[in-house]
Amino acid sequence: MGRLFVIVLVNLGAYLVLRQLWPSIRDGWRRQAFLGLSGLSVLSVALPLALGLGHHGALPVVGTPLKLFGSGWLIAAGLVMLLGWPLALLRGRTSLVAAPAVGVDLERRSLLTGVGRALPLLAAGTSSAGMVAGSSGFEIREVEVRLRGLPRALDGFRIGQITDVHVGTFIDVEYVRATVEAMNKARVDLQVMTGDLIDDLAQLDGTMAALETCRAPHGMLAILGNHEHWRGIHPIREAYAASARRGSPVRLLVDEAQVLEHAGQRVRVVGVDYPLGRRGMGAKVERMRRSAEVAFRGTSADEVVLCLTHHPDFFPFAVERGARLTLAGHTHGGQVAILGMPLFRFAFDYMLGRYRRGDGQLYVSGGTGHWLPFRLGVPAEVSILTLRADT
Repeated sequence: MGRLFVIVLVNLGAYLVLRQLWPSIRDGWRRQAFLGLSGLSVLSVALPLALGLGHHGALPVVGTPLKLFGSGWLIAAGLVMLLGWPLALLRGRTSLVAAPAVGVDLERRSLLTGVGRALPLLAAGTSSAGMVAGSSGFEIREVEVRLRGLPRALDGFRIGQITDVHVGTFIDVEYVRATVEAMNKARVDLQVMTGDLIDDLAQLDGTMAALETCRAPHGMLAILGNHEHWRGIHPIREAYAASARRGSPVRLLVDEAQVLEHAGQRVRVVGVDYPLGRRGMGAKVERMRRSAEVAFRGTSADEVVLCLTHHPDFFPFAVERGARLTLAGHTHGGQVAILGMPLFRFAFDYMLGRYRRGDGQLYVSGGTGHWLPFRLGVPAEVSILTLRADT
């Protein structure tokens, strides 16, 4: 019901902004069209819920197009509301002046009216472009990571990373299978999945079967994200356990490590749980510290340590305990960037790409999927990371 409330609130906010900026929307066909399209966006979520299909369920034939429309409309309405309210306030203040004789700037009012009429077109165009980009699949991102003192045996070691796939309304099992096949074709030595794999538990069995198509020599190591905890941690953990019992190449790490041997060199891959619990920065830091104490236990000096974490804020804890490379997700890179700079970079200390701290490096993926099919400047990615010795 929370999602429905947000949709109704955004539609109402957009309508109130447009009433001020574009007065003709209050009457006639424009008003009817806006209300009708808003109602359709509400139905895209309310109807599957009413029919017992859940948040990620879709009606036969029309379900996916309806949900795509609902998402696109919500993004456009949100842009109208966020970008339009300052203009609406300005126009409202101008309108409070009684008459031109006492100082109304008719030219400014005309400009604000023109901008107000253009705003819906700008919002619709931006939403459409982002929806097309967000629904266009993933790209292969090759990243070379130079590590000082890397043993010769690991020079050229390749890791394939997927993260934040969010199997559900807009991402299906075949998409997961395609990402694993992309890593197979890249001939990586190890595949990793760094959390937020699935939102729709009805697709859990098929998703696990897709992961099990991994053909990397060292298999696939996975960790948990916040969405696994939210959607159903117990069935998801059992699905990973059942996969391991079948002898599949997929293993889940929860505050634990897997030691690999590659060309005679030991590699310890540490996987930490998502720091979920009561809110507050202090509580999150304490949960990360506890995970670090448990997960890195037993590390020896002759091992190269890699760390998998869903939340990139774990990076300092990983470096403190000797991790040379940390792989993370969670942020989706903000899903919007201008000239390569994430628009919402203020939201996280580590938003997208590469970071360095002492001898440790962090790579934050822009995400392999999405829960909302809208991306501009931050394409979905399957990351292929190649380790190189930096003398």
